[in-house]
Amino acid sequence: MKVLIIEDDGLKFKHLNKYMDETFPVSMIEWKKSYQSGLDELLTNSYDLILLDMSMHIYEESNSEGGGNFETYAGKMLLEEIELYNIITKVVVVTGYDVYGDGTTLGSLKDELRRNHGEYYLGTVYFVSKEENWKKELYSLITTSFNSI
Repeated sequence: MKVLIIEDDGLKFKHLNKYMDETFPVSMIEWKKSYQSGLDELLTNSYDLILLDMSMHIYEESNSEGGGNFETYAGKMLLEEIELYNIITKVVVVTGYDVYGDGTTLGSLKDELRRNHGEYYLGTVYFVSKEENWKKELYSLITTSFNSI
């Protein structure tokens, strides 16, 4: 299984990378840290699974620039691009927010994503690094969707 992790937090990426590598038959894990680098990667390479952060910068940070605007719903924007370009993949959103700044709850976000992106969207996992529940949720979503694992 080829996996793309689009995540701006290095610690969260390390947790996800380690878990995926130890738990599933992963042939490759690629890491992108922004909306734009994730989109560029999706348009040039194919992946079986994308672990997608919801909130991130539009561009990756460089030594001279800060990474552009921070977008609370960059993950939704990427799901829309996946649909627009008819990219064949599956997506699990992995977020550390249970309530967003505009008052949107994790439950209502899940419902919206399921309604609008059901073909690609497997579900959302609430990630808290010090807890283990995210691993159980992620395992269930992946094994339910990929029967050959």
